[in-house]
Amino acid sequence: MGEQKKRKMSFLSVLLIQGAVVVYTGSSVCSKIASSHPGSITVFGLTLHWLSWTGVLWVFLELCCLGAYAIFWQQIIKRFDLSIAYANRAFAIFWTFLWSVLIFHETFRPVSLIGIFLVFFGILLVNQDAE
Repeated sequence: MGEQKKRKMSFLSVLLIQGAVVVYTGSSVCSKIASSHPGSITVFGLTLHWLSWTGVLWVFLELCCLGAYAIFWQQIIKRFDLSIAYANRAFAIFWTFLWSVLIFHETFRPVSLIGIFLVFFGILLVNQDAE
């Protein structure tokens, strides 16, 4: 088989990878929401005391996010160098931080922003090297 030519990173390429990463971090959001729905359900005569039907729905949505991400990720690694794809995947730290503040109203410390800035700077360095 011939080796596929990898595309250079463009702004649209970064957006494509970040879209996949956003889907991936959506699974974490669904997981956290599912954990906040305790209860008990009975399935085939077995009572589960740690999950409600609403929680089951959120777990199902989490699995959907992970499945969609797996499909997107396979397409990404076909088209881009692994070093570039994985460096951009590290941006999940930013998205997870953003969701925790916007959706769950968690507080953040300035040191968290410094860490995210360092990760972002590293991603920029890797992407610059790709061009």
